Amino acid sequence: MPDSILLLANLNWLDYGMLVAYFAAMLGLGFYFSGEQKTTEDYFLGGRAFSWFPLGISLMATLISAMSYTGLPGQSYDHGLLVLIHPLSIWIGLPIIVGVVVPIYRGLKLDSVYEYLEMRFDSRVRLLASGLFVVWRLLWLGGVIYAPSKLLILAAGWNIPDWPLLLLLGFVTTIYTVLGGMKAVIWSDVIQGLMMLGGVVIVILAVWLQVDGGPARVTEVSYSLGRLDFDDFKFSWGDQWSIWAALPHWVLAMLSFYIADQITAQRFLSAKSVIAARNSFLLNTLALSLLLPGLVYIGLCLLTFYHDNPQQLRPEWVANVDGQTRKSITAEATRDPDKLRTSSVSGQQEVDPTVGRPLLNWRSKDDAITPANVHRLVKQGKLLEPNSKEPLTDADELLDPDTGEVLIEKLAMRRAPAASAIGTNDPKLRPEVVLNKRAAEEILPRFISTRLGWGVAGLIVAALLAASMSSIDSGLNSLCSLLIIDMHRRYGVGRRWLANRLQKPVSQLNEEDELKLAQPLTLIVGVAATLFSLIIAQIGDVFAIMVAVVNTFGAPLLAVYLLGMFTRRCTSAAAFWSLAIGTLFTVTLVAFNQFEFLRPLWPLSVRFHDIWTVTFGTVFTLVLGYVLSFVLGQPKSKTELKGLVAGCGTLGVRATDEEMTIISGPEEAVRWKGKPRQ
Repeated sequence: MPDSILLLANLNWLDYGMLVAYFAAMLGLGFYFSGEQKTTEDYFLGGRAFSWFPLGISLMATLISAMSYTGLPGQSYDHGLLVLIHPLSIWIGLPIIVGVVVPIYRGLKLDSVYEYLEMRFDSRVRLLASGLFVVWRLLWLGGVIYAPSKLLILAAGWNIPDWPLLLLLGFVTTIYTVLGGMKAVIWSDVIQGLMMLGGVVIVILAVWLQVDGGPARVTEVSYSLGRLDFDDFKFSWGDQWSIWAALPHWVLAMLSFYIADQITAQRFLSAKSVIAARNSFLLNTLALSLLLPGLVYIGLCLLTFYHDNPQQLRPEWVANVDGQTRKSITAEATRDPDKLRTSSVSGQQEVDPTVGRPLLNWRSKDDAITPANVHRLVKQGKLLEPNSKEPLTDADELLDPDTGEVLIEKLAMRRAPAASAIGTNDPKLRPEVVLNKRAAEEILPRFISTRLGWGVAGLIVAALLAASMSSIDSGLNSLCSLLIIDMHRRYGVGRRWLANRLQKPVSQLNEEDELKLAQPLTLIVGVAATLFSLIIAQIGDVFAIMVAVVNTFGAPLLAVYLLGMFTRRCTSAAAFWSLAIGTLFTVTLVAFNQFEFLRPLWPLSVRFHDIWTVTFGTVFTLVLGYVLSFVLGQPKSKTELKGLVAGCGTLGVRATDEEMTIISGPEEAVRWKGKPRQ
């Protein structure tokens, strides 16, 4: 049975009407811009004519996927203000992006961000980096299509398979991206980004209206439950939101996203000037500084609502949760596998901490904690006493005698009160209900479906879909730009086939001809990603591990760019081998953490959270690349590095032909300069 969960209320006809209107508007944008695609520069870069405003909103929308839109409120529900490390990291990285990266990328008038690696190092580094990106984002695309479909089923209260929604979401996004190219992508992102911001405001207002005391009550409960603390500097290898782990991770992850990722860097390349590109990043930073804290605050609002209304919690969120599962079954099992064991791929079942026996399977409707199932679940010993490992024996005490509903209070364990709540006389400031970690992704969709009025729920669900579609369309366009520019144009893949089809010599192919390949290629990639999402629906847990492994590619890619932009010492051979070995290193780290059968081979006694992987991978690749530079190859001259490295001339302005001829001769100068740009 697919992972679809029946909630208490369904979307109504007005909500569905809003969703239909949203999909129609996205398709309309594609048709509107379809006639403006003349060359691949138009198709992939919008003719390099975008101003700062649409690019800035598009950057913001691309960063936020459906997983972030629902995941951040869930994380702040559990961890409070510590989640603000996420938006803080963007401001920390701002000087590097605005001062170095944007001038280089926009000044060089690149088509692909990986062109820089060939200019700075050589074609081998460019090819390896492009290949890693293609693998990384192909897997990622399938997941980004799958996630909102699952969440929409949850929010709508449908008991249907995933595949109809997967096909609809993939079809609509692929069609408007194929037709309208980068212009459709950017302007759809603008609409979607504004919808996301509006959705945050609406949800916050909705919670305020349904909480006795409004925003003051949110502050009161959040403080009493310790969610406003931002001064915990305790070090722990296993704590995801420890400042020592989260801050370096998010700073490096954000730098990777804006430097080494074609999806975002393509926005800088599409700007009409360096100033427009810089201003777009500043607007993006300001917009994220509103959106991300807004999502964090939603988590605190939902914490308050469910604290004051525990009966509104979903029974599966609270059943069988003991103290060890406070920070997720999977994380605890990773740090101390002798105390708690889970499936090697899922980590999604509540388990008996004593014998490791699965108790509740969230994927099975037979294990849903409903009035109809309660007696059978108790008889099977699948429901445990709160704060105990012993099974419940009396099913009748779990049901309200008047309404027949499952009594959440009878299933729920309560956390010990925070120090700030001790001595409080307010009876409502009781200890909080402990939730299963997996509840994080469901908290916001459940509130949408059960507590928002007619039309409002549809608008918020549309915002959730917008969060995903803004990432999908960007991923499709960027992937295909890489395949055309880095594989087809640079290395000739499929070029002879295109020439034969157009009955032209290969040497006469131009960007208008490449467009005839780019549009069907985008369609093929979109269809492939959609079909892949159908596979993910069947192997979701295995796929989660695959994504965790592949997401590590961003760390070594970032390290190679930092070596290129900030050191003159790093050689081409050192960059290539550090990228290859660094990727293998980071993949190995994640594999040891994700696959249980590999854990006995882990050489260290300490286990760490996956959040450390980006930090370790980046630092390892940086150090390795710099050290290898002393034994592999010769560094390029300062003239060759002019415009490519900080401190070597004006960033983005390369040496002239005359300057290169002086140091390397006329033939080498022509080879170095490559195809002249207009």
